[in-house]
Amino acid sequence: MEFWEQKPATLFGMVLNDEFVALDQAERVDILSQLPPLEGTDILELGSGIGRYTFHFAQVSSHVTAVDFIEKFVDENRQANSQFNNISYHCSDVMKLDFEPDSFDFIFMNWLLMYLDEEEIALLRDKVRGWLRAEGMVFFRESCFVGASGRAFESDEITRYRSDAQYMQLFDDGFTLRHRGNVKAYEQRFGNPHQHYWLYQRA
Repeated sequence: MEFWEQKPATLFGMVLNDEFVALDQAERVDILSQLPPLEGTDILELGSGIGRYTFHFAQVSSHVTAVDFIEKFVDENRQANSQFNNISYHCSDVMKLDFEPDSFDFIFMNWLLMYLDEEEIALLRDKVRGWLRAEGMVFFRESCFVGASGRAFESDEITRYRSDAQYMQLFDDGFTLRHRGNVKAYEQRFGNPHQHYWLYQRA
């Protein structure tokens, strides 16, 4: 929390890269193109930040539940998407969340699991499976092996750069893999093919 509280509630604060405008646009196009049809669904967005993806979800879904544990990010998200009346906002640690079973059709996580240890991921995975409706899907994207710019930061003690195989092993239980790949914007700009994403379906 201390790490993120020091970051501004801006696009740069989310992407943490000097090319944040162009990078954000290219990344979102790439990631959104990999998602299943979301029209009329109930979506849970974990680690929603200032709402980079909330805007799209609100346009197509019945309802979006946007969760982040930094209050200023939640406030910025709420302000940026004030034109929508189908978003509910929660300022909470994802590990402390509790929703009713079968509450969502789709769950989205972007750069979240790399801040959790294996035990926390397993616990969240089990919660996610319970929150999803039958045949519901979860999409997550993570930095594997190295950071987003293609290198590991020596001072970065809060991020776990796992392999893609480790994430797949963690989600083997209770899910079926539907799609996986890497975010092309980072490969093209930084020669970094290790920004991976996965789409799993509740088994």
